[in-house]
Amino acid sequence: MNIQTNLPLELSSLVGRDSVLSELRQLIGAERLVTLTGPGGTGKTRIAKKVARSLAEDFEHGVWFIDLTGVFRDSGVAGAVSRVLGLLEEGQIALSETIARQLADRSILLVLDNCEQVLAGCAEMVETILANAPDARVLATSREPMHLTGEYVRQILPLRIDDGIALFEERARQAGSPITLSDANSATVGAIVERLDGVPLAIELAAARTSMMGTEQILTGLNNRFDLLTGGTRNATEHHKSLRASVAWSYDLMTTSEQALARQLCVLRGFTLNTAEAIGADVVPDGESILDLLQRLVDMSIVQVERSGVEPRYRFLETVREFLLETLTEAGETNDARSAHLAHFIEFAEYRAQRLILGDGPELMAQIQTEFDNLEDALVFAESQDDPSLMFRLLTALTGYYEIWGQYQHGMRWFDKALARSGAPDVLTARALWGASHVCAYGGRMDLAYPRAQRALEMAQQIGDVWTEARALDIIGFAQSVSEPAEAYKSLSRCIELGGEIKDDWAETHGIKIITSVYLFSHEVAGGSASIENVLAIADKHQSRYLRAWANAVKGYFARDGGDLDAAKEALAVSIENAGYVGDPATGGFAIAWSAALKADRGQVDEARREMLGTMQTANVTGTFLAVPETMFQLGMIEVGAGNPQATLDMIGGHVEGLNSAGIPVWAAQLAVASAAAQIALGGLDEAKALLDDAEEMSASLKNPFINGLICYLRGRHALARGDIGETEARLHKALEIQRDAGLLPGLLRTMEAIASVLVSKDKPEDAARVLAFIDKTRSEIRFIRGAAEDTEHESLIDQLDQILGDEAHSDINDTAASADLEEIIGLISRMRGKRARPLMGWDSLTPTERRVVSLATEGLSNPEIAERMFIARGTVKVHLSHIYEKLDVKSRTQLAAKAVADEF
Repeated sequence: MNIQTNLPLELSSLVGRDSVLSELRQLIGAERLVTLTGPGGTGKTRIAKKVARSLAEDFEHGVWFIDLTGVFRDSGVAGAVSRVLGLLEEGQIALSETIARQLADRSILLVLDNCEQVLAGCAEMVETILANAPDARVLATSREPMHLTGEYVRQILPLRIDDGIALFEERARQAGSPITLSDANSATVGAIVERLDGVPLAIELAAARTSMMGTEQILTGLNNRFDLLTGGTRNATEHHKSLRASVAWSYDLMTTSEQALARQLCVLRGFTLNTAEAIGADVVPDGESILDLLQRLVDMSIVQVERSGVEPRYRFLETVREFLLETLTEAGETNDARSAHLAHFIEFAEYRAQRLILGDGPELMAQIQTEFDNLEDALVFAESQDDPSLMFRLLTALTGYYEIWGQYQHGMRWFDKALARSGAPDVLTARALWGASHVCAYGGRMDLAYPRAQRALEMAQQIGDVWTEARALDIIGFAQSVSEPAEAYKSLSRCIELGGEIKDDWAETHGIKIITSVYLFSHEVAGGSASIENVLAIADKHQSRYLRAWANAVKGYFARDGGDLDAAKEALAVSIENAGYVGDPATGGFAIAWSAALKADRGQVDEARREMLGTMQTANVTGTFLAVPETMFQLGMIEVGAGNPQATLDMIGGHVEGLNSAGIPVWAAQLAVASAAAQIALGGLDEAKALLDDAEEMSASLKNPFINGLICYLRGRHALARGDIGETEARLHKALEIQRDAGLLPGLLRTMEAIASVLVSKDKPEDAARVLAFIDKTRSEIRFIRGAAEDTEHESLIDQLDQILGDEAHSDINDTAASADLEEIIGLISRMRGKRARPLMGWDSLTPTERRVVSLATEGLSNPEIAERMFIARGTVKVHLSHIYEKLDVKSRTQLAAKAVADEF
């Protein structure tokens, strides 16, 4: 079984706790909330980890450890839980409720460690989870219970004398002690254990000293320290006084250099050797090695080592860290230590920021995730400084992290705090403005992103900061791509140009990526295909799975709308895999939406619906907000086709207006279109017309053939519902023209089927039968399945034709028409529109299909390229050209091109 857990491996045994572990395993099976209580140092955390790991196979969705030692506000508990579970906050809903919803159907054990300083927040979080997730269990550690209904409290007592002696002996042996316990010194060790009230942590700290001291010396040292600290705080338990005595005694036995390093490092919430060397460099005297000093702190059990990751990670037990923070304050060194901490993590973040979208991006992103608490502490300290410049630097460096990890809400709040303190124009302010605009854009707030990016651009140009100028243009281009594609291309081209000039790989590469969005939102397949290949080439060069994910998502989108459903499935699968690997929820959200829509195309409507509803339910939580409108549109159209139009209206609600206000007209228009389709199905023709008018207005600047073709198609359906056959035919033929020119095969098939119903009403059953035969053949070839409502309409039309033509005649027509190609059927449809006389020679003699071939040939496209663009065979292109040459009295492509120019064709 694949065990899901973030529990670190324990490197030492638990002594004297076998009965407790056995009891807890049974308790957790029977109770939904178990809280381990007891004074600090009694081993609550280690016991919780040990029992949780032993139960990992019992929980399908894993066992997850949430360390709350760095959380000091009740409101921060949900955030700590969400980070461990990979869930992010949702707009206007309490995060605890969001988390509870996500856990509703999961079998999971949450271990909440060190709850005492945020007991109210833990109680609220746990109560919400247990009320909504029946298969969730919580194991908590705290110095006092939460006092919740159903809470089972198990107090963890200090060790008995015999167990304490056994623990002392084992830890002494691990410390390399030459001491061998005998009857003579066992009594001394027993006295040490008794003096320390059987507190395991205190015993371990004392045992670590046996490598350099005898047991009698240790006992004497404890006696002295006890005398010094017997007062303690008034509300401190005797166990806690004993623990503090042991920590203080161990601290006093350190050398001056060891003490200085311990104080400097205690501001860290876990750290690597590199971090220790960077932050401790200023406090360690020349000639002494930080590695050697750190090793001695480990040997003394002052610092703990965790080896579950790629490299060893060090941390202080919280009781030890609290003591060291007090000594840091007493020494007047807090500001210096925090400043060194901030400087290090600014460099840490800035180094990684440039490469997050390249090949080693996932590894660097994991490093940032590991240091999240340290980075948050650095931001809090930076916020407390009079000069906001360091806060600007750190936030700017974290911009890419907030995007790729989906931390949009969190990032926007920090940027709002920082920008509220901005003053005169300078480089750091301009860059922070860009960072804020970037996070807003990916958080779906184009209305905030665009003006902030404009301010960043103006400031950058004013002070001559090309770095910010390039990146501001990147976001301006992104914002324009959903409203003004032509302007977006100009902005992004300039971004790429500037990035190349200053060798800023991020700006150049990201700009190239965003250009695909311009083609996506304007649905320009030719330019989009070239752009995708460009991004894929860069992805291969840098081994960037981030770029590979996005390029394949757009590639799959275009392939689906072009009717190559197999290619779409393959590309979208690649996108989903890569987006999941790099942690890019925005790209992953789009790819999942389009992949689910593809399943509906193949008849798997229930599965598609489940996936899309799941995506939308967790959208803001998982950072996929940008994909929500696209998912709504796809699901809305699926529900209409499946015969559930009211579900579409209920889902979309007021999102059309909201998206338009947020500066995202492309998705506002799409949702208006889906709502119009639903209204037509329900007979709300006035409402449908108003929605189509709005969609046309919102999408006018996009010149998007997918949206325009769909609007024309629905206007045709709207006219058909009103019984206006003339307008129906005009609208549908316009849709046919748009969709044919853009190569939108699934849209074409739907439009042609609507035209077939018009042909029946115009008493042209044979032509209608030919059109439907071709549609059925093509749908079968690409495995494009009708929805339930579409299928009902189709069967009704087939029944009408059977009655009019007779089964045998209908079957004969089907056999003949099924072998036709797309252009032949389109030609048939065009001819059936009217009896317009056509001359035998000259430009006016050309059919619409022949005029299209001329247009593409004079653009320089080869016969195979024309065939691909028009969905016809290469031989058919050759036949069309021979007819064109004869009608225009030319003999070659060269003469054709010259005549087209001369006659201004």
